Amino acid sequence: METENRLAYRNIEKCLLARFPELQTLVQRTFGSYYDLKVETPEAYSVFEDVLQEFLFELLDLGGNDPLLPRIFGFLEDMADSPDKEVVNLLWIAILEPLVSQPYRIRRAWKYMGGKTRELARETARSGDWLENLPPPPQQE
Repeated sequence: METENRLAYRNIEKCLLARFPELQTLVQRTFGSYYDLKVETPEAYSVFEDVLQEFLFELLDLGGNDPLLPRIFGFLEDMADSPDKEVVNLLWIAILEPLVSQPYRIRRAWKYMGGKTRELARETARSGDWLENLPPPPQQE
């Protein structure tokens, strides 16, 4: 039985923080002096660009073997598959463009990406003229 993807832009930052309580410390450090985090959450682009992107890139820079990576890329796959185009745009702008523009990071991330995320990464690479940054396709025998 397939479940319906309910990720919507209007609450995407709350979904992210609910699925990844590990990010709360970074949210507090990044936004605690600007927001009363007990009653408000920063906007989606701020959370994804300033918190998730930083956290994800640190994990990839450490070698890309952290057990959080499959969970994060599972969430990103859900975003890529969302019927809400604003969720897909957020993924594209906040995560995929900076990731695809850096060959060593996109190559480390590739093995964790699902099909939809890889498809969007390829589109991002084409539009940014970064195709050479993607890992080479597997050799056909």
